[in-house]
Amino acid sequence: MGQLKSIGNCSTKYLIPIFFIIIFIPSPAQALCVGPESCGILGGLFLSMLTVPICIIALILAIWPVTRRILQIFAILPGLMAIVTGHLMVIQGQRFDLIFIPLIHIGIMALMIFLGRYFNPEQRGTSERADR
Repeated sequence: MGQLKSIGNCSTKYLIPIFFIIIFIPSPAQALCVGPESCGILGGLFLSMLTVPICIIALILAIWPVTRRILQIFAILPGLMAIVTGHLMVIQGQRFDLIFIPLIHIGIMALMIFLGRYFNPEQRGTSERADR
């Protein structure tokens, strides 16, 4: 067991400085961000790369009828991201050709709300009771 602890210590001795170099010396990313327009486009793109997979994974909640109401709550994330990316990329970046990126977020939000409301068993039961 003594050897396992030394191997673990050795790997952390090398990983921690590598992480610090990666985090605190971002010279290639600084070259991409030369003005407020390019920084807005870069920031919006990175935020989209982070949140779109999270939203698509959250769509798994539509499988179970119990969690479909929670899916409507998670629809706040792509709604907010549509506002943020719309501001960063279209308004600040002055690139109206990138309007499709906020529209992707709006589409994911609409899909989440639709799936959360359309297949909701509680709403289906109330409409059947009203018909009787």
